[in-house]
Amino acid sequence: MRFKANFYAPTLDLAAYKAELNNHMEEWLKQAGRRWLDATVRVVIPTWSKASKATFQKLAGELGTSVPYGPLRSLKDRESLGLSAGSQSGLELNPSAGRWHFKYQSSLRYLAYNEYNRAVFGQGGVFSRSGLRHPTPYNFQEKGLREFEDFARFTELPNPFKFIKKGKLA
Repeated sequence: MRFKANFYAPTLDLAAYKAELNNHMEEWLKQAGRRWLDATVRVVIPTWSKASKATFQKLAGELGTSVPYGPLRSLKDRESLGLSAGSQSGLELNPSAGRWHFKYQSSLRYLAYNEYNRAVFGQGGVFSRSGLRHPTPYNFQEKGLREFEDFARFTELPNPFKFIKKGKLA
């Protein structure tokens, strides 16, 4: 008597899992970036001439949101200066290398000064005679990092078991 047997082994549909992981991480990164923006620019950075907040607009746009300015407190609207100073910011997606990043970069010198220094009129590039609404230094990078890490702490990746299929052994 002869018996014919078929053997099956589990196989992982790696391409489907990578596609799911990429979609998941891209959406996760956008959520994390919006949380970072909330903790930094929306809470910490005041509107004076719009320049400082405008440096975040390119990143905010790629994250699917925007940065509200609030009332203009300066005689001159410097939004265009801020937009150009933050033009290198944005999402950097490289799923083939397993990397999903967002980047904020600014060349606006007084935003950098106010990030690290106590701003008092008449010293180090402080432009406001009446002072800023929020005390400096801003330390927005530190606050943003804390918010990002709190958000990342509860991250769950897609379940790979959904992508296990039955494959026939030769």
